[in-house]
Amino acid sequence: GPTAPAATDRPTRRVTATPEAPRRGPALPGAVDWPKLAEVGTRTPRTTTAHFHVFAEDDQDAVLAAAADRWAPEVEPLLADVTDRLGGRGLPTAPVQLVFSRAYPARCPARGLASTGHDPPLIMIFVDEATPEVQVRAVLAHEITHHVTLDERFVGDGVLTEGIANWGAGRHMLAWQGIASWDAAVRAYLRQGAYVSVADATALNPRPGEDCIARRDRVYNVRTAFVDWLILRIGLARVLAMPYVEVETPGRDGAPPEVQRVPDYAAGAGADLAVLERIWLRDLAAPGRPEARAEIVHD
Repeated sequence: GPTAPAATDRPTRRVTATPEAPRRGPALPGAVDWPKLAEVGTRTPRTTTAHFHVFAEDDQDAVLAAAADRWAPEVEPLLADVTDRLGGRGLPTAPVQLVFSRAYPARCPARGLASTGHDPPLIMIFVDEATPEVQVRAVLAHEITHHVTLDERFVGDGVLTEGIANWGAGRHMLAWQGIASWDAAVRAYLRQGAYVSVADATALNPRPGEDCIARRDRVYNVRTAFVDWLILRIGLARVLAMPYVEVETPGRDGAPPEVQRVPDYAAGAGADLAVLERIWLRDLAAPGRPEARAEIVHD
């Protein structure tokens, strides 16, 4: 396949967004039903660490108070794990507010969120009486990775943003998902006819009758396996600071145009995303690569 090009000045070019074609049939449901962000205001944290202020969203809720106290001693070691995995990269802004909130009823709820643009930066972890520790640990590591990676140098689409967050969570995420490796997960999906393309812009949108959380886990695992391969191909530093294209969407009713940065895979990795996916899947199937050692276990 094509080799990764030399480093490129950023951005590589600006393009005008292609108008979306009219939809055929009903629109797919959304990927996540996001909750309202927690606002702890001037409250005193239950625990203060070097990089985090830890809260229960409701101190009178025994489950949330216990979760905040239980996990406060683990957040700095988890940050150290993420920092080590990302080559020494630390939090660009601290302290981060870490808020434990109640898991909420929804069609497709989040299990955690990272709001890097919040002032101050915010992580929310959603728990109830039945939330397993392996889930909390993995989701915490995933959200911490978002805060470590989402700085002014990072240019992400859904593939890179969520793939690197799972990748940064490393062994904690693998343990929660019940898989031996990201490659093993993708091989299992391919065998099961459950693979979802990294180039599919609607990958996270559940199909009729499909469990959206199970699909989200599957899509994130696929994206993580691809990002793992991309890191081996072009290096972690390039993945965390990809060249980008500026996509300009004309404004409506006299409004100024909107400009969005998207990764330029061709400039950064030698081919566009769809071609890179084909090369990756070919490499994944190459003789001599380790076979899957575990099947997928969904929570």
